[in-house]
Amino acid sequence: MEQFSVGGIVVRDANIIHDSTKEVFRSPLGAVAAGTKVELTLKIEDIPVEQAVLCVLREGGIDRLALSHQGGMHRIRYKTPVIPSGGGCVLWYWFEITLEGGAVCYYGAGPSFASGLGQICLCPPPAFQLTVYDAGFKTPDWAKSAVLYQVFPDRFQKGDEKGVREGIAYHQRIGRPEMELQEDWGALPLYEAKDGQNYYMPSDIFGGDLEGIRQRLPYLQSLGVTLLYLNPIFEAASNHRYNTGDYQRIDPILGDEQAFHTLVEEAKAAGIRIILDGVFSHTGDDSIYFNKYGRYHAVGAFQSADSPYAGWYRFTEHPNRYKSWWGFESLPEVNELDPGWQEFMVTGPKSVVKRWIEKGASGYRLDVADELPDKTIEQIRTAVKAANPEAFLLGEVWEDATTKQSHGQQRSYALGLGLDAVMNYPFRNQTLAFLMGGIDAWHYCAFLAHQRHVYPPPMYYTLMNLVSSHDVCRIRSVLAFDVDASSMTRAQQATCEPAEEEYELGGLRQRLAAAIQFSLPGIPSVYYGDETGMTGLLDPFNRKPFLERDTELTVWYQKLGELRQRNPVLCTGHVLFFSTNGNVLGILRHTVCGRDFFGKRIGPSVVLTVVNPTSEPHRIVFDFADLLSSIPHDADRDLFPENAAEIRSLLTERRVLLEKGLVEIDMPPLSVEIFGQA
Repeated sequence: MEQFSVGGIVVRDANIIHDSTKEVFRSPLGAVAAGTKVELTLKIEDIPVEQAVLCVLREGGIDRLALSHQGGMHRIRYKTPVIPSGGGCVLWYWFEITLEGGAVCYYGAGPSFASGLGQICLCPPPAFQLTVYDAGFKTPDWAKSAVLYQVFPDRFQKGDEKGVREGIAYHQRIGRPEMELQEDWGALPLYEAKDGQNYYMPSDIFGGDLEGIRQRLPYLQSLGVTLLYLNPIFEAASNHRYNTGDYQRIDPILGDEQAFHTLVEEAKAAGIRIILDGVFSHTGDDSIYFNKYGRYHAVGAFQSADSPYAGWYRFTEHPNRYKSWWGFESLPEVNELDPGWQEFMVTGPKSVVKRWIEKGASGYRLDVADELPDKTIEQIRTAVKAANPEAFLLGEVWEDATTKQSHGQQRSYALGLGLDAVMNYPFRNQTLAFLMGGIDAWHYCAFLAHQRHVYPPPMYYTLMNLVSSHDVCRIRSVLAFDVDASSMTRAQQATCEPAEEEYELGGLRQRLAAAIQFSLPGIPSVYYGDETGMTGLLDPFNRKPFLERDTELTVWYQKLGELRQRNPVLCTGHVLFFSTNGNVLGILRHTVCGRDFFGKRIGPSVVLTVVNPTSEPHRIVFDFADLLSSIPHDADRDLFPENAAEIRSLLTERRVLLEKGLVEIDMPPLSVEIFGQA
């Protein structure tokens, strides 16, 4: 226990307490709507205090407000600001305590996260985070119960081989001879420059297409998938298509508008929505808009300063000097403030954004959302929701979206006027660390609780909880062996595969990762082939053609998908995170008076997930009554009544006895159990 001498008075950690994740200290918990009155409580015992002051850092200054006190509890009700134009803000608060005699100490957030149990400091401390979001912020209800499957279209499934060959012939005909069909589906993707080329070009085509995706819809249904995220499908001079050539046209290698329409309609009939990759911060230089190589009939911005697209780009010296994405000259950046670009892409009655929503897409994943101005994202949101109020807007953000700063400013897209949700890369990073022994269960719980308390609930319950994507190493490889792919050449990565024992170990760990994904609020997300045990390090090895390898793992994902469908509490229920020994993780999902977090009646329900990622067995012992004491006072106390005899596994035949709410669970090494009421 740490202690300090403040003006001759000894102050210990136990003397001053504030935990922003417990309702006794902060009510309501978590992020709040603008204009909400938040009661903040500071517990001070066994030291003489003259005054306790709440300090709130906000735009424009610091609010300093004295707390009232009764006994050892010091309280204040702080009303969060309402921004006249709408939206939200992030507030930061700490406490200043004046002891008898005039000495001052402070109480602020702990060293790891801006939430949870705080610490005493002798100088102004790290602050607790209080996220304030727009009071009208809503996200689609369907997204809160979604299971997402991400597809890299060229590598998932061949469907119309004749159409693929005709599409490649089109690209070659307009001057792209490097676009070639790879006849061997099992071959490695191209990863080096071809003979005669100066640099690597991702131009090898394996032949996956929209028709192939359509044919695999029954398989996706078997996994419980309800949301399909497609990497770019618009015409482009590459296999990844992040260098868009024509936003108005499906790449002919993948199909045409009729193929897209058929896929959307049959997916809808199967209960699956589709969102598209919106690559709007840049185009390809080989595009109808820039047209650097003259392959399109339209006059592009590179060809003439009088081009209708000239205002889209930032030339410093026309035509050869222009701003490009991260310095890649093949990806000229657009000027999102250009009225012509805005009308064509977003605001016009026939804009690209609206066009594909009207043609059946259920939303977009915004590529490099940090590269788009907040106002542009807000415009896209307005256009998308106008076309379909139930459409979903997901952003690529690699950090905590509530505190993200880029281009010299605090980003606001997570506060209600911009994105519905983001790709949860921090979750991926912390989950891998937990499963690989880099952090213990207590730290992991603190991280999970932090996300729960800093994200606006409408966003938190729709976060894309991923462990793999097209931009990072596949989960099976990461969990199989300790390797730093970023330090390896592509040639080294091409031959880097786990040995059989490592592969099996990775599979055991991956089962735990998937169980955590499917047990948390947010959207569990599966990158194509992860569920079949595919391996691969960085691009392009994480984009290999779909391969069925570990069929037992596929069955595991099917079980988890079914479990989530049968237990709505796993989608929208309340959540608690705990650990009894720092080794084993507990995730408790529950209702309150038969209602979920958003007040919808789903019936009394509770699901407990227990994860042991270590190589040793562990017994965990805990009291449900004690655990439930930390949830709201009006919660169901009979979720696990004292006279209940047992709880049962929802995945196996295992049953565990309860004795007056006391539970003992023996967890073998590298194991997970998901329990419900018997």
